Amino acid sequence: MRRSVLATGILAILLGTSFLSAATPSADDLADDPLTSYVQKNGGDGSGDGSKAGQVQNNGAIWNLEVVAHNDIGSRGFNADIYAYRGFAYVGQWGFGISNIPKFCPSGDKSGVKVLDLKAAGLPIVATLQNPARTSAEDVVVYTAGGRDIAAVGIQACFRTDKSIPRGLMLFDVTNPRSPVFKGFLPSGDNIRGVHELSIVMRPDLGGKVLALQGVNFSETFDAAHRGGLRIADVTDPANAKEIGNWSLATIGVTDQFTGVGCFPRTYVHAVSGSRDGKTAYVSAIDGGELVINITNPYAPVFLRRATYPADQAGDMDTHSSTETPDGRYLFVEDEDECQSNDSKQQYGWGFLRIFDLASRDSAGDLVQVGEFRTANSLKSKVSNGLYSVHHTAVNAAWGGSSKVAVSWYSDGVRILDITPVRAGTSRSPEETAYFVPPAANDPVGSCACLGNSAFVWGVELTDDGLIVISDMNSGVWVLRETQ
Repeated sequence: MRRSVLATGILAILLGTSFLSAATPSADDLADDPLTSYVQKNGGDGSGDGSKAGQVQNNGAIWNLEVVAHNDIGSRGFNADIYAYRGFAYVGQWGFGISNIPKFCPSGDKSGVKVLDLKAAGLPIVATLQNPARTSAEDVVVYTAGGRDIAAVGIQACFRTDKSIPRGLMLFDVTNPRSPVFKGFLPSGDNIRGVHELSIVMRPDLGGKVLALQGVNFSETFDAAHRGGLRIADVTDPANAKEIGNWSLATIGVTDQFTGVGCFPRTYVHAVSGSRDGKTAYVSAIDGGELVINITNPYAPVFLRRATYPADQAGDMDTHSSTETPDGRYLFVEDEDECQSNDSKQQYGWGFLRIFDLASRDSAGDLVQVGEFRTANSLKSKVSNGLYSVHHTAVNAAWGGSSKVAVSWYSDGVRILDITPVRAGTSRSPEETAYFVPPAANDPVGSCACLGNSAFVWGVELTDDGLIVISDMNSGVWVLRETQ
């Protein structure tokens, strides 16, 4: 009972007005991730209604997939990451702060992680995991530990420099997804955005500990203690989460995080994923590339190696995120490059998918790239509508073993790939077996015409029974199934 009272008190503090100052938010830095940079560079001043005219490249295209269900989530817009677990989908929401344009920061009943019933007609919203005011809840992971289902939600402050706004990791008991219970909150520190992307790993070798691997953007620069951007928390008891370790880019010589190459010159921990055994963290560091960190001892992480990019592409990698195959042999790395051809590296088009062999090393001991995939639109230097960079990947051993991957690709929708030719060494290119591009929709938030009149598929998830669940920033959640 005491723990329940404590959790309730913390939630009241996080959500209550007494915790938040009534002062007008101060001016803040906007371009601290690739997408906000893209919006900023393409006229995201909030003066429009989020619509855009012009040709749509591939409106509503579908091949070897069928649509099972759709929910536009009340046309709230800015739909972000998605996680499917035990028959329910959890949909986060993007957002950022500009002091004179409050609509860019999620608020009201449209905010929060929406919980959708995947088994019911129309995918009804059955609950909300509510984030604090003036924050976004972009990333969410759901897992089972101690006989309970727990949702971990990354919380970011819309206004980084406003210390009254909470930011960090929120934990909910979603054993009954229709009636979630707040369990605890782990602050990530003042003067930083908070937890941008996260993953959960299980460590039976450490007595069954559950660890949250968190990407905290620009932590090395803005955190008061200059903690590393890779944060490791023990969340075995969600009501008593504790940070137990961190790893800093400074350990490999990064002294200025606002350096890099191209239209988004930054080097920081953007995202973190974990290996199947929970002993390795894959850190995606934008122009710092993909980094492999040994977390066998989570209290003292150690740098192991890099994923080597071709020499003519190194320096402006725009490394966004990564996913290990279920058998632990390959690593999918997603480069969110929105510079198109207007950057200084010898590479045309938008960001694409890379495949690294986790069992191979080059002469420097780093990972070797063995494959890649680009859509036809991602090869173009200019398009009239949309954003044609890769974004996320999803794998599921029950769905496709270690030979298939689903890839969210913003305005190129979701792509289904078979990497058997890469695994066999007969080709560097996976075989595309299916795709779906949602019908074009405008940005309901009205942030930027650059997000309008196009599909914007952010996240993708796979269920054990073969469903492909995607989130579109503009049009909501779509559930798909392969027809072959």
